[in-house]
Amino acid sequence: MTSLTAFTDQFDIYTKNVGDQIKSTIKRLTAPDYIRLIVIVGAYALLRPFLVQLGGRFQAKDHERELDPNEISSMAATGSKSLKGKVHVSEDTDSESEEESKKGTDWGKKARRRQRKMVRDLLAADEKRMKEDEEALSDKEIEEFLLEDENWLVETITGAKS
Repeated sequence: MTSLTAFTDQFDIYTKNVGDQIKSTIKRLTAPDYIRLIVIVGAYALLRPFLVQLGGRFQAKDHERELDPNEISSMAATGSKSLKGKVHVSEDTDSESEEESKKGTDWGKKARRRQRKMVRDLLAADEKRMKEDEEALSDKEIEEFLLEDENWLVETITGAKS
């Protein structure tokens, strides 16, 4: 119990110190300091959306560019099958207990449904992408075998004529 009282006493001291520091700082501010503070906060509020948009553009360009064969993609770093089997999306029915529904806590029902639909769509897109990647890989393997057979056939024919 003594450690708990010591903790609460120390916490009270810290909160009092913080309050005193804030009060003394505000008392010491002059008119130019207030103007400077308003300009900094206003500039941040005005520039932040543009900076976020700029960051989004850089990220989109990074995702669109072709990867070098030696470069590790972000999906490879997390594992290409990272979502498979780990994410379970329930049906649209909200299986809340009867007590909760009687209380009237149905807030966010549409948002939960929207979220489930979005996760289902993301999972479907991920599966589709993986399936296309597998098909492309199998197509490349088949093409390699066909080219090898074609080269063998050309060598056989040209070798027979020589």
